[in-house]
Amino acid sequence: MSEIEELYEALEEAREADQVASACVIYEEMLTLEDIENIFSTLLYATDLIDFGNFAQAEATLHRVEELCDDDDAMELLLFNFATLHEKRGDFSQAEKYYRQAHEKNTTRGELLVMAANMAFHRGEAGKAEFLVREALKYQCERDEAYANLGGYLASQRRFAEAKAAFEEVVKIDRGNEHALEWIEDLEQLC
Repeated sequence: MSEIEELYEALEEAREADQVASACVIYEEMLTLEDIENIFSTLLYATDLIDFGNFAQAEATLHRVEELCDDDDAMELLLFNFATLHEKRGDFSQAEKYYRQAHEKNTTRGELLVMAANMAFHRGEAGKAEFLVREALKYQCERDEAYANLGGYLASQRRFAEAKAAFEEVVKIDRGNEHALEWIEDLEQLC
């Protein structure tokens, strides 16, 4: 087994064990042995840096490979990382923008729009969040999560009957979802 293969194996073990600091050290070692043009390794490294809270180094790493992301998969991961970075920094407007751009690179992933909706909601834009989550439901995503979010967005707009219907969709998917059942019970009193 080559040194780089051993590092990849160690990296996989560190990531599976959620040992972010160890993974970052391994990535640094890999980047000295490989060209930085190994885009996916570098993007995964940036993901771990973000998880580890090293935002400045994560941002520098993302900018270092930005021009090298020449296919949609790499660009989607780059944009996702930028979105996550901005979200962790509390810049929800930029996070929403990047989640939406990532979705444009891979329209099969509706969860990117669910994340964008959450960012809009954090900024107090419940109507925009509602629109984005409804768009997400047109694509592949965790439907119970999307409907639960939609229910919350509708309830925040005092559209209680519609919110109840959204939570009822959650229960159709996950009959034992206590959170949704509690919402339905509370909303019945408001409809």
